[in-house]
Amino acid sequence: MSDTILTLDRLCVGYGDRPAAADVSFSLQRGEILCLVGESGCGKSTVLKALMAAPEIRLFSGAITLEGTELSALPPKQRRKLCCEKMGIVFQTPEATFNPIRSYRRQFIETLKSHGKYDPKTFDAKVAEAFAKVELNDWRRVLGECPFALSGGMNQRVALALALLLEQEILLCDEPTSALDATIQLQVAEELKRLRDKNGVTQVIVTHNLALAHFLADHIGVMYAGRLVEFGRACDVLCSPQHPYTKSLRAAIPSLDGTMPDGLPGSPPMTGPAERGCEFCDRCPQTAEACAHAPYAMRQVGDGHFVSCCGGKEAMP
Repeated sequence: MSDTILTLDRLCVGYGDRPAAADVSFSLQRGEILCLVGESGCGKSTVLKALMAAPEIRLFSGAITLEGTELSALPPKQRRKLCCEKMGIVFQTPEATFNPIRSYRRQFIETLKSHGKYDPKTFDAKVAEAFAKVELNDWRRVLGECPFALSGGMNQRVALALALLLEQEILLCDEPTSALDATIQLQVAEELKRLRDKNGVTQVIVTHNLALAHFLADHIGVMYAGRLVEFGRACDVLCSPQHPYTKSLRAAIPSLDGTMPDGLPGSPPMTGPAERGCEFCDRCPQTAEACAHAPYAMRQVGDGHFVSCCGGKEAMP
């Protein structure tokens, strides 16, 4: 029996009449961590919102299958209900998670009740345990506060604690450590890894931090201009990148010897995925004329390792 918990098949989603991500395909096994990396505007967060059936997201084509159920075939209300039962999300901005003028205690209780997981007898003990895991030891005081009174990093940790309390099968995280101090980043990353190792929680994590992706991920998907350009096991993608964009991202990481990293000029297009051609052409050091016209396709370059690059100059005779 397959242990696949989540599958995306050529997913094309966006806002209004404009696709923001297209041809996104991958499968996740239970207890696996996938990190989606790439610059801002590449469609990573849009994929997370599509998984959660966010009302502002429009599904143009493709399918999302959760534990054998094709979500796109369900009515919107039923789809959102199933997604909320199975998946939790930690947003990059705390205002997307909490009402800023209501206490955390009240919001925690309401959220747990809506999921059928509120027990007044064990509530305090479970909250204390969850807060301790994200280094919030003064849990009684924090629980009585309103989100507007705390920093962005504190709010992010409270959001992670709530996700731990819900104990859902899939956890979606949008930049879960971006607002945290370096020491807290490590503690949160270790807790995310423990969730996988001890509880079998499947995770999809959006991050700009390649070091975090290397530490956490089983697989990495590199996105550019709304499409996956490279996908594979974390060690293969980061240690032996095949797409010029992935190579550029790795080259932009500062080194410990003080050598300045290589910058990547320009920025990703904000118009969404193109119908034909490689969107990275204008920034690619090995682009060739064929790159501007080649249809998008992922080709296998290794065991479970796929890349969309047609080769550019390196492929020319």
